[in-house]
Amino acid sequence: MASSVQRFELVIIGGGPGGVATLLAAHKADQLDNLLSMGIAIVESAASLGKGEIGNYAINSDSGGGTFVDCLDSAHPTELTRLQSHELTRNLAAAGHGPVPLREAGRFLGLVGAAIERMAEAYPASAVLTRHKAQSARRCDDGWMVEISDLEAGTTRKIFARQLIVASGAHQPLPRMAREQFDGKSLVERCGARLMQSGEVLTPEGLQRIGDILSKKANPRLAIIGGSTSAAAVAHALLHRLPNVAFGEAGITLLHRRPLRIYYPDREQALAEGYTEWTEDDVCQISGRVFRFAGFRLDSRELVMQARGIGGRPVEARLRLQQIGADERHAAQIMDDADIVIAAMGYRPRGLPFFDEVGVPITLHSQLGPQHPMVDSACRVMDSEGQAIPNVFGIGLAAGFVPRGSLGGEASFRGQANGLWLWQHDVGTLIVNAVLKASRTETDKIEIGLPAVAAAASKREIFHSTPALYG
Repeated sequence: MASSVQRFELVIIGGGPGGVATLLAAHKADQLDNLLSMGIAIVESAASLGKGEIGNYAINSDSGGGTFVDCLDSAHPTELTRLQSHELTRNLAAAGHGPVPLREAGRFLGLVGAAIERMAEAYPASAVLTRHKAQSARRCDDGWMVEISDLEAGTTRKIFARQLIVASGAHQPLPRMAREQFDGKSLVERCGARLMQSGEVLTPEGLQRIGDILSKKANPRLAIIGGSTSAAAVAHALLHRLPNVAFGEAGITLLHRRPLRIYYPDREQALAEGYTEWTEDDVCQISGRVFRFAGFRLDSRELVMQARGIGGRPVEARLRLQQIGADERHAAQIMDDADIVIAAMGYRPRGLPFFDEVGVPITLHSQLGPQHPMVDSACRVMDSEGQAIPNVFGIGLAAGFVPRGSLGGEASFRGQANGLWLWQHDVGTLIVNAVLKASRTETDKIEIGLPAVAAAASKREIFHSTPALYG
């Protein structure tokens, strides 16, 4: 039996925090109804939307609890605004600028995802495809043919997307550990079974494993490689969530290549605590914040400041901060002496295999190396030449987006900006505006080139899903 292909204006690959963030940005701008009426599909491998993996980590957030809940705001009552009275929402809001457990943030995002699913159900043109996984996307005349698999039925089919958002999350690829060299040896060769990655450590199971190993040591030694928020979060978790491990002085060493930056709300507060390791290039010219994107926040910030004794804080002697210089022998010796070595060297986007019209693979910019972003300054996914792939956007952890211009940020910032608030506001709004603009442009083309009746029929074909028959 021949099968019809469901057609959507927009398909979002991934319904976790990144994919849902775009819809929350539309909701806040009172544009979510417009998106859903045009026809969107959300493809998510889990059984529900919103949560992703965020609730699996046994640490606190690096965003204040209050920043989670303002995504519910909208000019009109919706399924999302009704969550404002939920007990969990009130608890997060009560935390204000302080951190909250990520497991609670995950629960909240699960509520958000369920509300979005209920909203989507009211629009025949849209669909929520949980327990489905996108396998590939192939370019066609007027958009993309996306192959998806039904994880429960074990079947595959194709859906059409005129526009795509890739929000498929990130991972820590093991081969990178084999390529990372210190004093002539790779991390894998140097550390062997003693090597772990930060994503594993930050789970309850990972912390339990470390606790079981180090609790038997009289003078446990642990090395963390990396200068990111994840690296500092690992150090904080090890010092505060392993009561049976007795770290002594310099029991944990954080090895980092770049200077560790501290976030401050403004110049005056930084100077008041004697923190002068910044210039005007490190200040966001819109908000006035020092190291707005590059600086550590909340628990990680406090720990790094304690390790350095900044602002008169009692020194955390159990943590040693060691910058890696041109001579890597000292850093290598620290790794060799450690009972466990933890690599916190960032994440890479999972992405999606892309093909052109004749089936030739399209190499993504992010596939060229660990320092290559997936997206450009407009959140468009780039090919290997750094050119934007038509009508394909990316968002989420490791997408590599760097805010500039009206989005603010410090001129010196060279990393990638991640965070739910940024995704749900500035970044999500950027993508929503681009999607709506492209949709209006296509509509205008149809109406200019076709008689009124044919134009209306054509728009229904593009913007509304049709009943699918499989066999």
